Amino acid sequence: MKAVITGATGFIGTALCEEMLKNGHEVTAVVRPGSHKKEKLHFSAELNQHLQIVEAALGHFASFSDQIGKADVFYHLAWNGSSGAAREDFAIQQTNIGYMADAVRAAVKCGCRKFVGAGSQAEYGVVRGVAKEEETVPHPFMMYGAAKLAAYQMGQVLAKQLGIQLVWPRIYSVYGVGENPGTLVNYVIDTLRKGEVPELSSCENMWNFMYITDCARALRMLGEKEETEGIYHVASEDTRLLKEFVEEIRDVVGPGKALGFGRKESNPERTFWLEPDVGRLIALDFNCGIKWKAGLLKKC
Repeated sequence: MKAVITGATGFIGTALCEEMLKNGHEVTAVVRPGSHKKEKLHFSAELNQHLQIVEAALGHFASFSDQIGKADVFYHLAWNGSSGAAREDFAIQQTNIGYMADAVRAAVKCGCRKFVGAGSQAEYGVVRGVAKEEETVPHPFMMYGAAKLAAYQMGQVLAKQLGIQLVWPRIYSVYGVGENPGTLVNYVIDTLRKGEVPELSSCENMWNFMYITDCARALRMLGEKEETEGIYHVASEDTRLLKEFVEEIRDVVGPGKALGFGRKESNPERTFWLEPDVGRLIALDFNCGIKWKAGLLKKC
């Protein structure tokens, strides 16, 4: 199988490229022009024989189909403004919806049978209880989540018009070696190692962590299997209070050290509650290979 992957130098994109290559697939990795992150795609010599790197900016995907040739599945992971203040920037988030449409059209032009996007649990907003793909009504509270939801809804209609299957993994909290700076896991680890006390919310909301290689494997399976279509929660079966996860980070990094629960104020109307139903993913014979503690030890 030949896969096209945009956002290939991102945390998840790089892991997906490696996962696809290790499982015998050809990969065309799409990176931004002049990207200094291309070195992240230097895998083994054997794997890189089956890797093609193409430079293309968001909004210019239609122009690279001649370089790619025919492909089977198109993974669109590239997204502007996925962290920090840019997540609330209307102009930045709005452009991503158009880029999604460009990617769907490019997938059709390359002859792909399937398009796999990159949704987010942020599409739901605050859900106090179990979120189910076909039942839970999304109510995003930030521009990022609203744009992801709009990209899915409009992309789904466009995909039907153009005759290509669309799969929409709603990705939850992914951690592991190589994750981006500023995540909760990195913050707690770094702060404890400095001998300081992490300033945290009460952490009384439910949370779910999935190790990066398991996330990549789930995405690979969603692209490989003929029957996949629609929304799938990409998350683990390990859902607990966030406080428990943070305490386990402390127990690994600095046993007995203090944690500043409640020092940071949080708005319950803007506090995610991650409790996904992963039944659709499990039905594909997926199971997580790396449990939370094992993944944490790899990272630390």
